[in-house]
Amino acid sequence: MRFRKSWLNPVLIAIVLIGVVIWVAGGKVEDYLKSTEALVFMLSPTVICLALILYEQTAALKRQAFAIITAVSCGGLVNVIAGVCLTRWLGLPEPFVQAMSTKAVTTPIALELSKSLGGEASLTVAFVLLSGIMGAVWGLPFLRRLGITDPVTSGLAIGTVSHGIGTARAQQESDLMAAAAALAMALNGMLTAFYLPYLYVWL
Repeated sequence: MRFRKSWLNPVLIAIVLIGVVIWVAGGKVEDYLKSTEALVFMLSPTVICLALILYEQTAALKRQAFAIITAVSCGGLVNVIAGVCLTRWLGLPEPFVQAMSTKAVTTPIALELSKSLGGEASLTVAFVLLSGIMGAVWGLPFLRRLGITDPVTSGLAIGTVSHGIGTARAQQESDLMAAAAALAMALNGMLTAFYLPYLYVWL
């Protein structure tokens, strides 16, 4: 049986349960991250599986190629600039700024980018998960409140902001929305990996 309540997100539930277990056991988040490195590594090949959804929806997406590339490029830039500017305005330490700059890309890419910027892995993962969960839980209701119901538009927004977690949520709506979200996630990851090291210096 599939739960349709967005707040019953499996990632959110898993985080709460794991957090409780770590707290009760008196463990450390750093130790947990080290012990699950193999699982994090498996995220990379898992993402490749999304290519099947993309292949099935190629014709529908190709017709809007220019609009898709433009939307994802602008969305990714806004994500980075807004995240960095907000954390600097709040006066948060540099590790928080570095983590916020990578929050909208999938975990494997975010970890590598954060490492190149001198960031902390635990903070990076936390912000990536937070971004993904918020997008998966509130993204579609927010878009619908704005009157946005087109599956491609919704998928691009969700994929750009909340990467794999949001893409999984889009899959529950339709294959076309999931394909758009997967494409946005991939494009945003590649583009962010390209420009972030240079853009971060100027922010």
